[in-house]
Amino acid sequence: MRSKVQTARIGWVNRPELQSQPIQSGDASILAVVEELTVSLRPAGITDPRRVAIDVVAALLGVPRTWPMLNRDVTVDTAIVTSARSAVRMLGAGAPFAYAVGSVCFRHLNLFVDQRVLIPRPETEVLVGEVLERMEAMRPGSASWGTALDVGTGSGAIALSLASEGRFDRVIATDASLDALDVARINASRSAAMLNAEVEFRHGSLLSPVRDVKVTALVSNPPYIAYSEAETLPASVRDWEPPIAVLSAQNGIAATAAILRGGVRVLESGGVIGLEVDERRASLVAELMMGHPGYTGVGVGLDLTGRERFVFASRR
Repeated sequence: MRSKVQTARIGWVNRPELQSQPIQSGDASILAVVEELTVSLRPAGITDPRRVAIDVVAALLGVPRTWPMLNRDVTVDTAIVTSARSAVRMLGAGAPFAYAVGSVCFRHLNLFVDQRVLIPRPETEVLVGEVLERMEAMRPGSASWGTALDVGTGSGAIALSLASEGRFDRVIATDASLDALDVARINASRSAAMLNAEVEFRHGSLLSPVRDVKVTALVSNPPYIAYSEAETLPASVRDWEPPIAVLSAQNGIAATAAILRGGVRVLESGGVIGLEVDERRASLVAELMMGHPGYTGVGVGLDLTGRERFVFASRR
């Protein structure tokens, strides 16, 4: 008897199924699902459709990319088949992979994502890691790092990573989008067993919801693409990801500058600020920080490809 992988149906999937060589009924082997998805992906012109089909199955089952074909005879239930067909339909329409399968890995977390939130990127993982290292250096061996603040939390990726990997007592996450906060709360619930700190979500633009707190770390991946640059973005970003999380006024610098100015009000003396920025504007953001009397130790950090992607400083 073949073993059966039991996984929960992806709750947000509710789209028509694809009709290319459909599995007729009941459960199906992983190999049969992969073959059907591969055929369905080919007309969309997707590079290496079989590899993408395998990745879809792996993502929906929550297993490593190599697992499906090492276990090709394992059966999956009809809920996974339905979700896989829906994912392929979205991919064929140009959707990013994370939206199609409804999840993305971020550091140690597996996060739910849909079109209400920006898809967390590997660059932001580097930002979180750098902030954690700076906090450790600032308070070595300390049992408590105080309160952290994630401005523009989106999916909750930064806030939940700080709460799971750091030694903060509390993490506050803000967002101007109620839809985004709904997604972040879903991820907080999914990650509850991994969290070492209370995570509090507040609705409002940038720093407006946190007039009553002092924090030791302020972290943000704000929108930093200029409205005039929107048409130059890849279609997978321009046509799918929420503009409120991507675009900013004043040549892309408005949100970043507002956080920089307001950060001195909420940061404790010696507190760390870390911002993800556009590589073309990193030097400008660093200059703004160096010109502000509230900051010291301003520095620019590189992302995984060596681009100037982060600006850090400490509160005087």
